[in-house]
Amino acid sequence: MLTRLIIRNYAIIPELDLQLLPGLSAITGETGAGKSILLGALGLALGRRADFRILPDEESKCIVEAHFELQDNSLKELFLRESLDFDHQMICRREISSGGKSRSFVNDTPVSLKVLQELTGHLIELHQQHDNLALQTKEYQVNVLDTLSGALTLSKNYRLTYSHLVQLKNDLSKTKEIELSSARRKDFLKFQIEELENAKLTPGEIDKLEQEQNVLKHAESIDHTLELIQKILNDGPHALNNQLTTLIKQIESVRHVSHPLALIGDRIQALRLEVQDITLEAGRMDGIVQNDPFHLGRIESRLNQLYTLIKKYQNKDENGLINQYASLKKELNELSSVGDLIEKLEKNIAQTTIAIQKEAEQLSQKRKKGAEKIIPQMVSLIHELGMPNGQFSIELNPLQSPGPDGMDDIQFLFSANKGMSLQPIQSVASGGELSRLSLALKSLYAAQAKLPTIIFDEIDTGISGEVAWRMGQLIRSLSKGHQVLMITHSPQIAVHAKVQYHVSKIGTGARDKSSVMLLTPADRLVEIAKMLSGDQPSKEALANAKSLMNAVKN
Repeated sequence: MLTRLIIRNYAIIPELDLQLLPGLSAITGETGAGKSILLGALGLALGRRADFRILPDEESKCIVEAHFELQDNSLKELFLRESLDFDHQMICRREISSGGKSRSFVNDTPVSLKVLQELTGHLIELHQQHDNLALQTKEYQVNVLDTLSGALTLSKNYRLTYSHLVQLKNDLSKTKEIELSSARRKDFLKFQIEELENAKLTPGEIDKLEQEQNVLKHAESIDHTLELIQKILNDGPHALNNQLTTLIKQIESVRHVSHPLALIGDRIQALRLEVQDITLEAGRMDGIVQNDPFHLGRIESRLNQLYTLIKKYQNKDENGLINQYASLKKELNELSSVGDLIEKLEKNIAQTTIAIQKEAEQLSQKRKKGAEKIIPQMVSLIHELGMPNGQFSIELNPLQSPGPDGMDDIQFLFSANKGMSLQPIQSVASGGELSRLSLALKSLYAAQAKLPTIIFDEIDTGISGEVAWRMGQLIRSLSKGHQVLMITHSPQIAVHAKVQYHVSKIGTGARDKSSVMLLTPADRLVEIAKMLSGDQPSKEALANAKSLMNAVKN
């Protein structure tokens, strides 16, 4: 039960601390006084979307607190799941800062907006003016039928399966487009892969071939150079090797008398050994490097092949070609697996289609059984609400294939007058009739959902007199099992309340302010009289008001 509502800096409500009572409470006041603003503030505490225009100025901070008394342990599991301390009092607080930041708390513990909505959704039902119009929409009618039929879980599961099926079909369509567009790509990839495979690429091959090419191009010069090395270093009496040998012998004859000369001799000996080693190395090279135009031609042909491939595939070297070859093979494998993916998707679609047909049938059966119970209850209620010849029905026409809401085309049908055929609500119901139909459905929903608190915002749109009186009776009956708050302009409805709050707007200072006051019995009599006749109620209006209030007591 909602026990207290605290509001600070919300629109024209600077500060309010409202104590709320069990049973039926009426909230009345002139148009524009702030009655609906009061419910807007409550909506914040329930997790509704914040409109930052409600801040009275840029520096203020809006705070709304809703205090609930929890009469059982039904929410304990939710509290534990969210690591909240469970108590039989729950305080929901919403803070809206001037910067547009919104924060939510439950018992002073920060929570997400989703958690706040989930918790308060078990405690309160807020019926606002636009809900009467929503009754005309197919989406609202489907939700009402599923709720009253106890089919919400089935409906939720069906919608998940349907969304999955739609996603699978979209994936299949896209994959088939890829397969169609990839046929030419696959042929091109196969050509490129075959071309690179035939090239028999080896890492570092170009460097090796370029070195060999350079040697073969200069084979004649290299051969001449090797001959010259042999001639100068080793051939003939004047060869460097022979002259160094002669010089060493001469130094050996005198090295014992001159230590510096002996050191020079050692160095010359080392030089001779180096010359001999060079001579041997040059001799080994002689014959290895040959002037072979045929072999050179093969090397240059291979290099030209590699250079052409590098340019064609826009790479730097053969290593890049090797990496690109691996990438091309990977892409071809992926494109080749598209067929497998299509087969897998088609199999999943077939399985999901079977599953959704079964779920749709279960949902339809649940809805049909629910409709059979709802229809007579609704007919009885609309008769009570001043439509003695009114008829109501729920039409479920089977669809050829599963849709977003199942296999049923759902229509709420209504007829207000005797002899008139049932027609879709959106085609025939007036504003006042919509109000009564909406109240009847809400009363059924409240009885089933067992919500502690129900709030009606101007449920009396388009009605007055005897019809309003009957509506008040139904709402009073509803309040026997629930706390009910109602905003109303109708005195015939307001008199049925256990207590009455009056909302007024006062123009003080720079801006208007709204205030709420719990009326005493005497003040309430005057307020009901004003609602009947105007600002200055006559004795007759007061007598009529008293008569109305006494009629409720009796």
